[in-house]
Amino acid sequence: MASTGEKGRNLFFILKRTVVDIYNHLGYSMLISILWCLVFIPFAHTIVRALLSALETQDHPLSLLLFLLVIGVPYAAFILGPVQTALYYQMNQVINDEAELKGLWEGFRKHYWLAAKVYALYTGILLFCLVDLFICFFVLDPFFFKILGFILFYLFLFLVFAILYLPGFLVFQRNTVKKVMKKTLILFLDNTLLTIGAFFIMILVGIAFTLLTPLLLFFYGSCLQVLMIHLFHGVMAKYPDPVAPALEE
Repeated sequence: MASTGEKGRNLFFILKRTVVDIYNHLGYSMLISILWCLVFIPFAHTIVRALLSALETQDHPLSLLLFLLVIGVPYAAFILGPVQTALYYQMNQVINDEAELKGLWEGFRKHYWLAAKVYALYTGILLFCLVDLFICFFVLDPFFFKILGFILFYLFLFLVFAILYLPGFLVFQRNTVKKVMKKTLILFLDNTLLTIGAFFIMILVGIAFTLLTPLLLFFYGSCLQVLMIHLFHGVMAKYPDPVAPALEE
């Protein structure tokens, strides 16, 4: 039988705990999910529309980059990042049966400036990489740039997967921007397959929930928070100074 620590790094166990926690806290789960949708969907919609518009009009890539940096980075820094961190903080309180509504404000206020800095830097890098991908695959013809595009594609995926650990280092530890970035990337490199597996579970759950819009609106956002919390605790239990007790059944 696997040890408790090993269970905490088992994707089936993480998913099972996520479902149980959502079911046991339906009210808070719906609230958290609605708030998450309200801040994330406009951001994703803006990014996708900008990319599709650039493909249709064949505008200069620099104009696309400037637009995304001017719109995307401030939104991620001052709204998306702090709200995501506050929801993560509150959902952790919820599954530990310690939640109060004021916890949303406490999590938002307590972590606001560090979350703003971290998400500004991370989003800036992601958008810069995304625009470079667009340039390599759709603007420049030489074969060399196609090869460079594949390298950038893997870098982009690396950054996307690693972002699953950002809220954990913001909420559960005292860190600087540099430490959050460094620890996030190292944790992903040391747990690559587990992280990729968890990410694809999130994608599959999102696709399934899309078939029933109410599930997407009322439960997907909270599902992401709980899954990331259990993933973070399960992974950190491997290291000498875990941030939380190992998961128990």
